[in-house]
Amino acid sequence: MNDAQMTSENIELVPLQEDDATRRIPIVSWRIVTAVLAALAMVVILFWIPVPFVVNSPGPTFNVLGSDNGVPMLQIEGTDPATGEPIQQDEPQSTSYKAPAKPGQGQLRMVTVSESGNPKSRLNFAQLIAAYFDPHSKIVDYESVYPKGLTQERSSAAQLAMMRNSQTTSQVAALEYLGWEVPATVTIEGAVEGTNAEGVVQQGDILRAITTPDGVRHEITSAATPFALMRSVPAGSTMTLTIEREGATQDVSFASVAASATESGSKLGVYLSVDPALPVDITVNIDGVGGPSAGMMFSLSIIDRLTPGDMTGGNVIAGTGTMSYDGQVGGIGGIQQKLWGAHRDGAQWFLAPSENCNEVVGHVPDGLRVVSVSTLDEAVNAVRSIADGTGDALPTCQ
Repeated sequence: MNDAQMTSENIELVPLQEDDATRRIPIVSWRIVTAVLAALAMVVILFWIPVPFVVNSPGPTFNVLGSDNGVPMLQIEGTDPATGEPIQQDEPQSTSYKAPAKPGQGQLRMVTVSESGNPKSRLNFAQLIAAYFDPHSKIVDYESVYPKGLTQERSSAAQLAMMRNSQTTSQVAALEYLGWEVPATVTIEGAVEGTNAEGVVQQGDILRAITTPDGVRHEITSAATPFALMRSVPAGSTMTLTIEREGATQDVSFASVAASATESGSKLGVYLSVDPALPVDITVNIDGVGGPSAGMMFSLSIIDRLTPGDMTGGNVIAGTGTMSYDGQVGGIGGIQQKLWGAHRDGAQWFLAPSENCNEVVGHVPDGLRVVSVSTLDEAVNAVRSIADGTGDALPTCQ
C-alpha cells in the first residue's frame, strides 16, 4: 500500500465517524421528547380526562342547636296560641354550628355527604384512585346519579326543593308532637300513573275528607291525617274522597294501591301538596345543603328548643332520616359516609333510620353508638334516654 492509498483511506474514515456522532444526537433527543410526551399524556389521563364515576365521602356536620355569627341555625319567632304570649324557648347555643362541642355541652348534629364528580366538575382518574384507597368513600356509577339529560342546575334545584320540603314536614311533625294544632290545606296535584285514581281526580282538587271502608269519615284538617290514615288501610280498599272542585263539593271513590316494600298499609295513588298554617315562624338558616335527610334532626331541634333545658343531657348526638307529616322517620342515602362524618366531628351517639340498618351493620366507627329509630316518638325517647344514662338499652341495628 502506497502513501497515496493510505491518505485516501484516512480521508474516508473521518466522515464515517462524524456520521455516527450526528446520528446519536437525534436518538437522545427523541428519547427525551418521548419521555416528556409520555409524562404529559399521563398528566392528561390522571387530571384532565373525566371518568364515569361519582364519589361520595363524609361531609360536614352541623349542630342544629347552634348559631353562626349570631344567627341561629334554627330561628323560632311568634306567640304561643294557647297563651297569646311570646313563645318560651331555649336560647340557641352561642358557639358556631360548625364548631365541635365544648366540654359538657350537648349538641344535635345533622350530617351530610360530600359529592365529587358532578356535571360541572367531573371526577378525574387521580381522584378516582384516591377514592378507591379511601375506606370511607363510596364510588358509584355516574349515570346512576346523573342520568342522561340531568343538568347540575336541575339536580341542585331538586335537592334544594327536597330540603325546603323536609323543613316544612319537620316543623309540622315537631309542633304536633308538642300538642300544637297545625291546620293545613291539602291539595291534589294529580294522579300517579297506573293507579285507580287516574281519570277520577284532577289537579287542584282540595281534599276535604276521606271515608274508609268501615264507613268512618275522616276530616282533613291537618297535614298528617291522610298520611297516617293510609298506613293502616290494606291495598285494594275502596276509598271515598270528599273533594272541593271549582267551589263545589263532591265525593269520588276508587281502590287504594300497594305501598312500597318498606311501608305499611297502602297508597291513594295521588300526589298531594300541603299548605300548613304554622302557629309560629320557623326559619332554618343554612346554605349549600340540599336533600331531605335532615328532617328528623330539624324536628328534634325544634322540640329541644321549645321545651325547657338541654334535652341531650350534655351528649353529642348526630342523626339522619327523613320526616313525614305524621312523624315517620324514613330511610336515606349515604348512611356509611354519614356515620364517619359524625364520628370525625365528635358525636358519641347516632340516630339511624330503621330502614338503613342493613347498611349500618359492620360499618360503625369505634366509639360511636348507633340507635335504630322509625318514628319521631322513638327518636325523642332515644335522646331522652341517652340524656338520663339509659341509652345502652336502646335498640340498635346489630
